[in-house]
Amino acid sequence: MKCLYLAMATALCCAGAYAQNIPQEEENAQEVLYQRVKKPTMALPQGPDGDDATNRPKTGPLKKIAATRSMQPVQQLVFTEADAPGVAKLMRGAFCAAPVVEADLEPVYGSVKAHMPLYLPYKNSSTGIWQGFYYSWDNDNDGNKDAHRAIDYGKTSVAAGEDPTFGVYAIAPGKVIDVKWSDGGGNIVTVEHTAPDGYKYRSTYLHLRNGYDHDRSKAKATSGKYKTFATNGTTSQLCWGTNSQKIAVKVNDMVKAGQFLAYAGNTGSGGIGVILNDNGTLKNPDTRSFNVHLHFEVRVKDTRPGHTTEWVRVDPYGSYNHAGVDCYDLEAATPYARLFAPFYPSFHNVPLDLVNKFWSYYTGMGMALQTVSVDRSGGNLYAAGSFQWGLSGAWYARFYMTGTTYQQFFNSYDQQGYRPRQISVTKDGSGNPRFSAIWEKKPAGQTAVSIHNRNDANFDALWKDYVVNKKWHIQEHVDYTVNGKRYHAAVFVNKPNDNGFYLYYGMKGADFDKKFDELYKNWELRSINVNGSTVGGVWRPKKSNYAAYYGMTASGYQAKFNQFSAEGLRLIKVQNYDNNGRFSAIWAK
Repeated sequence: MKCLYLAMATALCCAGAYAQNIPQEEENAQEVLYQRVKKPTMALPQGPDGDDATNRPKTGPLKKIAATRSMQPVQQLVFTEADAPGVAKLMRGAFCAAPVVEADLEPVYGSVKAHMPLYLPYKNSSTGIWQGFYYSWDNDNDGNKDAHRAIDYGKTSVAAGEDPTFGVYAIAPGKVIDVKWSDGGGNIVTVEHTAPDGYKYRSTYLHLRNGYDHDRSKAKATSGKYKTFATNGTTSQLCWGTNSQKIAVKVNDMVKAGQFLAYAGNTGSGGIGVILNDNGTLKNPDTRSFNVHLHFEVRVKDTRPGHTTEWVRVDPYGSYNHAGVDCYDLEAATPYARLFAPFYPSFHNVPLDLVNKFWSYYTGMGMALQTVSVDRSGGNLYAAGSFQWGLSGAWYARFYMTGTTYQQFFNSYDQQGYRPRQISVTKDGSGNPRFSAIWEKKPAGQTAVSIHNRNDANFDALWKDYVVNKKWHIQEHVDYTVNGKRYHAAVFVNKPNDNGFYLYYGMKGADFDKKFDELYKNWELRSINVNGSTVGGVWRPKKSNYAAYYGMTASGYQAKFNQFSAEGLRLIKVQNYDNNGRFSAIWAK
């Protein structure tokens, strides 16, 4: 891997340094957001698992929402060609199942949307959904599935001798407002999350482990079959956990998104009670899961008149149906807003059709696209990019355009006062270049000229005309190879808002690294592009510390992203290339 660095010391704080043994599950944390929902391959017990197992919530009067309920995508700024593999297939999906909601709460459900990214409360790819917002049974035979108003997560299968637990993580930054024991819910943690616009969510995590001795002692102090089981039943750590598996937070702690909270467990009568006989013995003596799972709830403030001090449990997937876990897949259209992020705001290896389908998730909360790149692999299109807060001004983004379409949009946006800020190029299945670009508002009085599919001779002539003679600058540049010949796409601007620039392209790695070191003191790399075995970039006057890498694998890129994010740098530009197998990136203030 070629490294182009550096601006700062590489010493880092070690994130997540808790006293207990925290699961090392982060290696697949990206993928669990957008992989298909995993279904349990083992039999699941039926029975209530809420905070109060003897007084579970009953569903109120139900209202069936017709399948014609509006699910049209928000008008987007994304463009993808019709022949792009898989493009927009998710936009056409009908409801997995018509939602059935409580009539008096439907206005609340309909008003909920994502005001901040919320992430899944687990990172382990062997974990799946056990139960949705409604249980999969109707115990009282009233024709309605029993109310759950929560999501249950657990391992989809458990091998003999395997600990059935998994790490539980905060779904967003927030403040811990409650850590308690309940005889029904066991160990419970609640976190309040406040979005930048002031909107609040509360997430609650039930049945957690909090140490072998603590949990058995609490269970023995209850009554009925749970007390009997705690006193005379199994002492296996597979059931009860270990003393090191304790809750990692306390009331008033501020937590980050994805911070470890605790281990999933079966504490409380609603946790393990459903797999116990009335005499406190296990219904299945050979059970492996011990009903270890996470009962997870999301609440929002009630918006109905007269109820504004109350909190309402909502389905974070926006499904509200009785059809089971299939409707929780990203591929399933949902009639209400999905609160869980479909992918991280800074993302890679994400299918382009998911970026297209969930375009409004991040833009709807005021985030903008700082950088994006699209590349083909195995006949499919994958995107890498970053939605960020605090980017000023209006902008446009278009993906996977032919050269003709790209020029059409350039002309249209130019008339509206926009210029391309970033460009990336990949090739379609026939080897033709496809362009993805982000446009930004031009500074007052500035003119921009965009070119693409220009060979070396033509680009040299344009360079002489615009740069040498007219003293314009290069705002953005990429080079790419089609049928063995190099071509250029670039943006020339007059009246640039900086003092000078450098452009180098077609350089071998060693030569590029040498040039990087030479320019580093006074010049900042703002754009980087890898074309086969060559590298190029645009430098502008240095403003702050920064770092840049190329030749990274997906895991290497994620590691560098984590490192530089911890150092206070943000992603400026990313490129996925080499069949989506390699990445180049720049981080800066």
